Amino acid sequence: MRKLMIAAAAFPLLIACNQGVKEENTRLKTENEQLSMENQQQDSLINDFVSSFSQIQENLARIREKEESIKEAQEGGMENSQSMRDEVLEDVEVINELLSQNKKTIADLNDKLQRYSYEVGKFKKMVANLNKEIETKDNQVLELKENLAAQNFEMNKLNSKLDTLSATSKKQQQRIEEQTEDLNSAYYAVGTYKDLQENDVVDRKGGIIGIGSTKTIAEDFNRDYFTKIDIRKTTIIPLDAEDKDVKLVSNHPSDSYKWNKAEDKVSSLEITKPETFWKASKYLVVLVD
Repeated sequence: MRKLMIAAAAFPLLIACNQGVKEENTRLKTENEQLSMENQQQDSLINDFVSSFSQIQENLARIREKEESIKEAQEGGMENSQSMRDEVLEDVEVINELLSQNKKTIADLNDKLQRYSYEVGKFKKMVANLNKEIETKDNQVLELKENLAAQNFEMNKLNSKLDTLSATSKKQQQRIEEQTEDLNSAYYAVGTYKDLQENDVVDRKGGIIGIGSTKTIAEDFNRDYFTKIDIRKTTIIPLDAEDKDVKLVSNHPSDSYKWNKAEDKVSSLEITKPETFWKASKYLVVLVD
């Protein structure tokens, strides 16, 4: 009888342990799937980046060839040769088109960088360097225009082409700046469970009648409730909450942040490694129940 009583008492513990193992297996499986997806995203971005980089460099090489062709025409005396003048206009048109293609390629690269969640710092630096190289080439084309004007070259067609290029360049530059801002934007929300739930930010998953349930970000959460920040400038999120009541609902690596405390309260959340912290999600949710 005593053995039966011991077995009966141990049975719930065995069930609880089994449930814990199942939950841990589920968590590990989810993490493995997420890592696999991130690796696929990284491989795809690297392939796209290498292809785009090669195309930009190829276009710049062709631009240099056209510039040399125009310089040779200038040195050879083209004032009295209509065919040479037409050829120069064609070369300038090709230069304009190649510059435009390069700017579009860089804008597309920025679009792709925004869609990937893993660390993209090195790619952003390479895109910035490419953009500077294209800006330098823009200035060289404008200098070419001035040289042609000094030779009393017919500038009406050339001006039209260069003005079109300038307008396109400004639009693309504006687009790049907007994309850069989006790429460095993140959002945070701080509140009690009641506040966050009422504003469609969090809900509960799992458990029985609320016991053992987990607070998670709602699938279709209310983005209007969040505060927008620039991750390059903002690393401190003010809280002023009881130590035992503060927790993160969103997923962020534990080694990328710390809680700053004052007496018995948590005064703020400090993001110590911004790129790592915002790698998994650009939405931060802090529960202060």
